[in-house]
Amino acid sequence: MGTRHSTEPLQSKIWQLDQDQSSPQGFLYSCNLCDETLVLSKPFINPRKIQLAFSNTCPGCGFELDKTLRVQTSTLPLGRRFLTNPVCKDPEQLIEPDESFEAKLSRGSTLLRDVRSDLPSGIELLDQTLVLRFGQLVTLQGEASNALSHLLSVRAVYPPPPGLDSDVVFVDGGNVFDAYTVSRHAFSLGLDEERTKLRIHLSRAFTHHQLSGFITERLARSIGECDARLAIVSDITALYCDPDVKEKREAFDLFSKDTRSLATLAEQRKMIIVVTNLQSRRQAMDDVLARTAHVSAILEDKGAHTQLTVTRHPFIPTGKTEIATLDNQTLTRYL
Repeated sequence: MGTRHSTEPLQSKIWQLDQDQSSPQGFLYSCNLCDETLVLSKPFINPRKIQLAFSNTCPGCGFELDKTLRVQTSTLPLGRRFLTNPVCKDPEQLIEPDESFEAKLSRGSTLLRDVRSDLPSGIELLDQTLVLRFGQLVTLQGEASNALSHLLSVRAVYPPPPGLDSDVVFVDGGNVFDAYTVSRHAFSLGLDEERTKLRIHLSRAFTHHQLSGFITERLARSIGECDARLAIVSDITALYCDPDVKEKREAFDLFSKDTRSLATLAEQRKMIIVVTNLQSRRQAMDDVLARTAHVSAILEDKGAHTQLTVTRHPFIPTGKTEIATLDNQTLTRYL
C-alpha cells in the first residue's frame, strides 16, 4: 500500500513565501502572470497534472494555466514536503504513491545538471541544457534543428548506454531528410551505416492533408510496428503554410489539432517526439508549438557559435546558453 502524503495550505503569493536558502529545496508551481502559488512540492510533479488539478485555470487571475504556468526551484518550510493552494480540491491526485523520482536541485537559477537526458546528443553542454525525457513532445526552432534531429536519430539507434537501441520513425514534412548525414553519423559512432539507415523508417508528405493524416491516423501504428522510442516530424509548418493552401483557417485548425495529437502520443507511448521548424512562417503556429510542447527551444546560428534558448521546459529554468563546438565552427556545420 502506498504512503499517503499529508498536504497543507500554501501562501497565495510568491512574495509571501519564506525563502530561507538553508532550507531543503523543492519545486514551486505558480502563475507567471499574477504570481499566484499553486503547489510547492519536494518531488517533481508533471505540470500537466497541475493544470488538471486546477481545471487549467489560475485561481488568482483566471487565465489558462497552459499559457501561464511557471515551474521553478524554491525552498520548502522545515519538515514539509507538499503544500497546495486551498483551491485545489483533491491534492492527493498530484502525488502518486511511492513516487520515486526526486531530482537533486541546484541553488538559485542554475540548471538542474543532475538530471540526465534520456536521449543525449553527445554534445555535453547541449545535453545539460536541453534535457530530453520520455513522454515529451519537443519543438526545435531554427535551421540548426534539422541537423540536430538527424544526430538524435542516429543516437537513438546506438546501443545503450548512451543510446536507446531503438528504431526511429522520421516523418519528413519539409523534404529535408539526408541519408548521407545519417551515414556520416553512423560511421563516426562505429555503427553499420546501411543497418542504421534501415532502422530509421522514413515517410514523406507532400501536402498538409497528407501530413495531417499521417500524424493522426498512421503515426501511432508505425511507432508500434517497429517499437520506436523516438519519432521526428521535420519542418512541420512548411506544408501548412504552402502558398498553394487556399483555406488558411482550416490549415491552422488542422495544424493545432495535429500538434496536440503529437503531445498526447508522446505521453501515451512514453517516448520522445521531436518536431522541427526550420523557419518562422506564421507566428500563430509558432505560438501553438511553444504552448503545446513539453519542451521548446530555439537554435540560432551566430556565426562563431550557436545560441540555444530554452523557452519552455517542465523542470529546467529557461535561459540562453551559447554552445561552442570543438573546432570553433557553428553547431550547424559541426553536425
